[in-house]
Amino acid sequence: MNEYFHLELGSYKDQVNWYGRFALGMLKNSLMAFETVDREIAADVVRQKEYIASQYDLLNERGVLLIALNQPMATDLRIIACSLDMITSSERVGRYGKDIGELVVQFTDREHVAPIAKQLTGMGDLTSSMLEIVYNSFAAGETDPLSSLSDMEESVDGMYDVIYDDCVAAMEQDVSVVPQCSAYHMINRYLERCADHACRMGEKVYYMQTGKRVSIDGISRMG
Repeated sequence: MNEYFHLELGSYKDQVNWYGRFALGMLKNSLMAFETVDREIAADVVRQKEYIASQYDLLNERGVLLIALNQPMATDLRIIACSLDMITSSERVGRYGKDIGELVVQFTDREHVAPIAKQLTGMGDLTSSMLEIVYNSFAAGETDPLSSLSDMEESVDGMYDVIYDDCVAAMEQDVSVVPQCSAYHMINRYLERCADHACRMGEKVYYMQTGKRVSIDGISRMG
C-alpha cells in the first residue's frame, strides 16, 4: 500500500475514534441531565441526533470507499473492518444518549426516587468507563486494558437486575412513583445495552490488533 493510503487510513481511524467519543459525550451529558433533572442539557443532547446520524452515513461511506479503491489486506483491512463496526456501535451509544435525554425532557417536577436514581448514576459511570477503555484502546492500538471489560460487564448486568427489582418494588409500594420508575427502567435497559456495545467493540479492537477472534470473556482470561 502506498503512503497516501496509509495517511488516509490514519485520518479515517482518527475520525472514527472522534465519532465514538462524541457519542460517549452524548451519553455522559444525558446522564448528567438525568442526575440533576436539567432539561436544557437534555434538550441539547436530543438536538444532536441528526448530526450523529449524518456523520454515521459519511463515515460508513468513507470506509467502504477505502476498501473499494485500495483493496487492503491483513492489518489494514482489519482496521477498516473494526472501524465500520465501531461506527455502528457508537451510533447506537449516541442514540441511547438521545433516548435518555428525551426521557429527561419529559420529566415532571416530581422528585427522584433517590436510591434508584443513585444506582442508575453509578451504573452510568461504570458503563461510561467501559466505553472509555474501548476508545482509548482503539486509538492506542492496545489490548491489555480490554481484559477488564468482562468483569465490568458482569457488574453492569448485576446492577441491571437490582435496579429492575427495585423499580418493581417501589411501584408496588407507591403508585405515585410509577412515572419515575418507568423512566428508570428504560434508562436501565439503555445503559445495559451500551455496556453490551462496549464489549462488542472491545472484541473488534482485539481482533484488529491480533487477528484473533476472541470473546470478551476469553480476552479477560488472557489478561
